Amino acid sequence: MIVKTEQELRNPTRPFDFKKDDLQSMKVDMIETMWLESGLGISANQCGYESRMFCMRAETKTDSLVCINPRIIEFSENMNTMEEGCLSIPDVFARVVRPAEIVVEFENELNETERQSLDGLTARVYQHELDHLDGILFIDRIGPFAKQRAFEKAKKIQKMRKRGKEKYKARFAL
Repeated sequence: MIVKTEQELRNPTRPFDFKKDDLQSMKVDMIETMWLESGLGISANQCGYESRMFCMRAETKTDSLVCINPRIIEFSENMNTMEEGCLSIPDVFARVVRPAEIVVEFENELNETERQSLDGLTARVYQHELDHLDGILFIDRIGPFAKQRAFEKAKKIQKMRKRGKEKYKARFAL
């Protein structure tokens, strides 16, 4: 269970190799880490694996979705703005603009290609985690002023949490 820091996530990952990579071990480690850290998704490189794979939270750990060698086939022209956070950048949250709907392809755990249309929060989490695999963080998608404000707020949250203020507990992050 490792959640890599911002600087450690800047390199793109290599394709997942079903013959060489230990899917079951990686999946268990990633899903456990995602749930433990209250994440909505987690990429392999956040956990120290250099493979193109991520997991997305579902109602249960067992139902969490594993996306291997993921890609986006189509983006809608409709955009939406939502607040994002990241397990690798604790307490930093900012509003990020992304396509509202996407069509995606990925391999499932049986090495079968799946194609799905995603929207809302599911589309957002997929895009956020895919960005990680490409060495992109959500803070790269906001302007310098928004980035500065997000980090200032994070420092205040961390300071208040050290003082025992309960309302500053961690929120869900992508």
